[in-house]
Amino acid sequence: MKRSQWLIVAMICLVATAACAQSYPNKPVRLIVPFGPGSGSDIVARRLGAYLQKTWRQQVVIDNRPGAQGVIGTNALKNAAADGYTLGISTNSTHAAVSYLVKNLTYDPINDFEHIAVIGAGGSVALVSRQSGFKTIPELAAYAKAHPNTVFFGHADTIAHVSGELFKARAGVPIQGVPYKTSASVITDLIGGHIQIAFFNYMTGAAQIASGRLMPIAITEPKRNSRWPDVPTMEEYFPGLELSFFIGLSAPAEIPADIATQIHRAIQDAQKDPGFRESLEAAGVTLIPQSPGEYRGFIVREAGRWREHVREAQLLPQ
Repeated sequence: MKRSQWLIVAMICLVATAACAQSYPNKPVRLIVPFGPGSGSDIVARRLGAYLQKTWRQQVVIDNRPGAQGVIGTNALKNAAADGYTLGISTNSTHAAVSYLVKNLTYDPINDFEHIAVIGAGGSVALVSRQSGFKTIPELAAYAKAHPNTVFFGHADTIAHVSGELFKARAGVPIQGVPYKTSASVITDLIGGHIQIAFFNYMTGAAQIASGRLMPIAITEPKRNSRWPDVPTMEEYFPGLELSFFIGLSAPAEIPADIATQIHRAIQDAQKDPGFRESLEAAGVTLIPQSPGEYRGFIVREAGRWREHVREAQLLPQ
């Protein structure tokens, strides 16, 4: 092919790409959630999906893919077409801590994705059943020491798992973690008395506290949360014990740059929207606006922080 012909083909491709970006989205968008219904990621995804659906005037389909601490759903995102029509929720579980907790990981948390935007961050809240008799962390710790191997904590994601293990290590209590596929299953067993305590991200925890079925006894943020001002921080009992989660939006690597920019702009607009913003802030999420391209570096920094959390919790890759 002659050089002039190559130039014509290149120009056609550029025009086609630009036209595609300008019309995006022109069909339904799938949003993969690597955790089950009712999880914090699911709550954020559904609120974001509702906002994007209204803004884009295209259906946003929530696709829950729970299992393996988010690896199953995240791997599905990695293998999806990089055309902007499959997006995914990315979290501290799936992209920051996963390398230190999962053997033979099937994806590269940084390089296999286009990290579009962080949405927000927050802490976890320790919940117990109102029928358990426990009202504080020291009470539960004292009971666990007096009754070895009879106290269990449930977890369905990384912040819940590591929060429980850090409590176990710092307090020196003989408690055991029980893994679950979904947060809903953890809640069922906590209410039923099969486990005695569980840590939940704020979105999931807030709903259970509001229902009256479960009671908060501590949070993992370094300062008390204005939503529950009477609930102590874990740091008040164990100096330096602080843990937080983040939730963002990612896409398969090599998504067209113009489309990634449009999606990032939509996230920024959502964070400014009173309805979207207030619904997440009411659940204890602190929104984190960022410029395009900043989310990748944010995840790298969080990965370093989570490496230290996992080390202190004495967890080994499984």
